[in-house]
Amino acid sequence: MFEAVTGFRLADAVADVYGDRRLEVVLRRLLRHTARLTGSAAGSVSLVDAHAGRYTKAAEYGAFCRLGDSFPLDEGATGRAFGCRRPVVIPEYSQLRSGHLAGDDPARRGAAAAVPIWWRGEVIAVSVIFAPDDRTVRDLDELEALTQAAAAAIVRSGRLAAPLSNDESGRTLLTHRERDVLLLLRHGLTYREIANRLGLSPKTVDKHVGAIMRKTGTSNRTAAVVTALDNGWIA
Repeated sequence: MFEAVTGFRLADAVADVYGDRRLEVVLRRLLRHTARLTGSAAGSVSLVDAHAGRYTKAAEYGAFCRLGDSFPLDEGATGRAFGCRRPVVIPEYSQLRSGHLAGDDPARRGAAAAVPIWWRGEVIAVSVIFAPDDRTVRDLDELEALTQAAAAAIVRSGRLAAPLSNDESGRTLLTHRERDVLLLLRHGLTYREIANRLGLSPKTVDKHVGAIMRKTGTSNRTAAVVTALDNGWIA
């Protein structure tokens, strides 16, 4: 079990996760940093095979998540996030249909959050964390940014049933919040208008736009929107 610690720095955690090509190492680091960020006591990462309609448990900590087993994509917290195609919070895991934790597992008594990991518009994996209550996992922005850092390692590993691309530039690693910002940029909103619409500060919007430009390989917001539209990353 991992313990939450003070002094957590998201940028350092993202760099630590993104900076390795070994899938097992990356997933362990992701789970460790997720625990530090949220104070969660347990979690797992599953790889998605959308063509087969199944996902496989690839890493776990703090709970018996049936590592290595495969399940239909309409089951569990992973299935919920895959179906919604966005992060989801489950206030009481015990109320989730088709959950895979044992009935006496302490993690069943708390909340869960499931965060999709994206690559080129497809969900390729889902990270699930278990916490005492949903207050720990209500703010998903930082959790989503951290989780997305594992996408490149998953693609590089060759563990996907149908490899999507050998392009490792990371230009399509847009988080859910970055897509929200990008869509509003497309409609010509200013940073302040975007901030008001999404309940963020203008400074936070500026950081999201900077991340979008890095990931799309562009130097201004207009080029970022055009690139995203041309590649089908937004509609």
